[in-house]
Amino acid sequence: MKKIFLFLIFFLALSSKSFSNNKITNLPIGCDFEINSQYIKNLDRLKIKKIEIDTHNYRRWTVNSVRIITNRFRFTPDEYRKRFDATVSVTYEDNTKCNFTGRIRHSGDAKDHIALHDNSIIQSLDIHLNDGNIRGITRFKLFKPDTRGILEDVIIQSELLRSLKYLAPRSIKVEARINQAVSTMLFQEKASKELLEFNNRREGPILEGDQKFFFKLVENIPSNQLSNWDVGMPILRSKSIKTMLAKQTNAEIINKSQIHKEMSYNSLSNLNLIYLYYSNKFQDEKNNFQFFDYDLDNQLLGFFDYKNVLRLNVYNLLMQSTNSQHALSSSNRKFYWNSIENYYEPINYDSNPDIGGFAPSTTTSVYRLPMTENFFEAFSELEKKLNNLNITELTDKTNNSGLNLSVEYLNLKIDKILLNLSKVKTNYLNIDDKELIEHNKFKPIDSILTNFNKTLNEIDPNVYLVKHNSKNGQLQRCKIYLNECEDYIFSKENLSNLLEGELIIENKVYQYLGRNLNFKGIINQNIYNELKIKNSKIFFDSGIDIEINSNENIVDIYQNKSDSRLYITGGILENLTINYYGKKVNKDNKKNLKNFPINISGLTGCLSLVNLEVKNLSINANNSNCEDAVNLINVRGTLKDINIKNSLSDGLDIDFSNLSIESITVSSSGNDCVDFSAGIYKLKDLKLYNCGDKALSVGEKSFLTLNNIIAENTSIGIASKDSSIVKLNSAYFKKLKTCVAAYNKKQEFNGGFIEIFNMECNDYNNEFEIDKFSKIIKKNESL
Repeated sequence: MKKIFLFLIFFLALSSKSFSNNKITNLPIGCDFEINSQYIKNLDRLKIKKIEIDTHNYRRWTVNSVRIITNRFRFTPDEYRKRFDATVSVTYEDNTKCNFTGRIRHSGDAKDHIALHDNSIIQSLDIHLNDGNIRGITRFKLFKPDTRGILEDVIIQSELLRSLKYLAPRSIKVEARINQAVSTMLFQEKASKELLEFNNRREGPILEGDQKFFFKLVENIPSNQLSNWDVGMPILRSKSIKTMLAKQTNAEIINKSQIHKEMSYNSLSNLNLIYLYYSNKFQDEKNNFQFFDYDLDNQLLGFFDYKNVLRLNVYNLLMQSTNSQHALSSSNRKFYWNSIENYYEPINYDSNPDIGGFAPSTTTSVYRLPMTENFFEAFSELEKKLNNLNITELTDKTNNSGLNLSVEYLNLKIDKILLNLSKVKTNYLNIDDKELIEHNKFKPIDSILTNFNKTLNEIDPNVYLVKHNSKNGQLQRCKIYLNECEDYIFSKENLSNLLEGELIIENKVYQYLGRNLNFKGIINQNIYNELKIKNSKIFFDSGIDIEINSNENIVDIYQNKSDSRLYITGGILENLTINYYGKKVNKDNKKNLKNFPINISGLTGCLSLVNLEVKNLSINANNSNCEDAVNLINVRGTLKDINIKNSLSDGLDIDFSNLSIESITVSSSGNDCVDFSAGIYKLKDLKLYNCGDKALSVGEKSFLTLNNIIAENTSIGIASKDSSIVKLNSAYFKKLKTCVAAYNKKQEFNGGFIEIFNMECNDYNNEFEIDKFSKIIKKNESL
């Protein structure tokens, strides 16, 4: 304590001038740009010139930082992770400047995340903006540049992963000033809804390893000159990791609906089971691996689906080929529960890449187990993907993230990854112990909780475990070894905190365990009937009848049960007409629909088209009882016409797509008639009648061009919101509250933009509605 006090006095004396000069000015909140379509379209692509952060109480912030540096332990205690008010400013390459308010805290478990530099402290930060966004991001980290591996390689790897359709956070090299400290830092978005949106994924559970017991055995190891191995840290962690389960970082979604809650329960329960399986395998009668040298089983993460398991194997090999094994440690894993494709999709995080290195610095093993049946196929799959990269496009994206690389240099990086991949393959081919490989293939374990209970009882015997009562489904709290279980009612806030791994009541830690901790739910996951149509697949519930007329290219779909749905995925649908006949439900009975607004697979449409290409397709739908009559997700190509009548809620909803559509006619929708999100759309003619809310809604950074729209008897004719741009030639509106509206709704986006050449609006309350972030232009004049 005396050492801390003396250091603090010394530091405050050196920094007294800084304190006196660090007065927070009344900066105008917002951005100093002129609103136009080009700005809205390109702001998220502008290079960041500088980020500046000023804490509102600099003295308290500095005292807290000094205490982190001088505390005698290797890891930062939670008491020093409190948040401070701050002003966050960003300057872009065109000198546009934005000022926001926010809350910041120190980030990072170990001492490498903070250091004294001259008379300033350089440290990693966790930042939440209260208002506005930086390139579409509201929650991010600024990492001290040496804490995530080679900074250049982090950015290359991030862009490479996204080019291969994997989830990776936007990572940008920035110049930063934190109070008086100036440094190059790594700007990286957090795993949140924004990351999913940017990567064309619907909101769903985001999960990660829960570390609350992981540091228990090492939290009091002193900070000294001894290595982690010398103080026995790997051994202690390999013990404590046997208590590690998963947690959901966005558990607030459980309050959206009962289905969202069930999806969260199921995804977290199954991932807990996968972690328990891992904790029983990496050290057993034959295995003796350190925890960071052994992987979660991709057979389980991929739910035994060949395609998904192969995709997971390719990801693991890419991590090894970039010397990023740190990302594969079970304590560092993050996942998105992809409810449509039914597997745990990896989110790249904390990988510490070193592409040019001869060997990874975060592992002691030359190969990693377990290996799946199609493991070696993943080598050729990854090699093919790397050889087919668009290097010019990849170079542009990395340079837009703060680097300055040539195509030739990036080619050398990819060549090095390919060389590393060949070495990794050789290591696996040279495994002598074939019995070891066989031993590590998936086999169900009966007493799955044995190691967990034993270790947790040693580390923290007062924990409550929470599971579901097998008889009534009610949550129960139990003592370790599942003793003395009793039904327990959690408040909404407590339930959210429980799933997020942060629930403490009366100084007792609560750990969500889950329901049905057996492997049947993972092995037998086929909840849909399946039918092939050309090179696509139809998945459908019981209660759906399908008639396919191959000669006339017509598919007739009949919904006989009100909660039944279907979706078509993969391949190409060409020169086809799809007719959907729904089972009509009175709007007063909507609350009785168990799959409203979504089903357990995350689908909102009665008829959904997912991840496919269309050519000259026609869709007709009547009497939808779903959130969306027709929902298109990640679809590309052309549609001839879409006709939708009598929808309980939305008529047509299209997300993450790139489409040209000749004609759309929608009548009698309980909510929006047509809703476009997050895509590029070219439309010719729209006829929209009797829409409960908006006739045409365009949002979440969509770019839409339209020749002609007719909208009658609706609330809003056209709404452009959240970084969306609508350009149209001709509009005719009648009987509505507002003809056109442009506004900002979600913090991660900016305003909306509408440009109309001809507009006739009759029988309305307001010609337009617009906020300060948006613009509407009619005949070259701003409204």
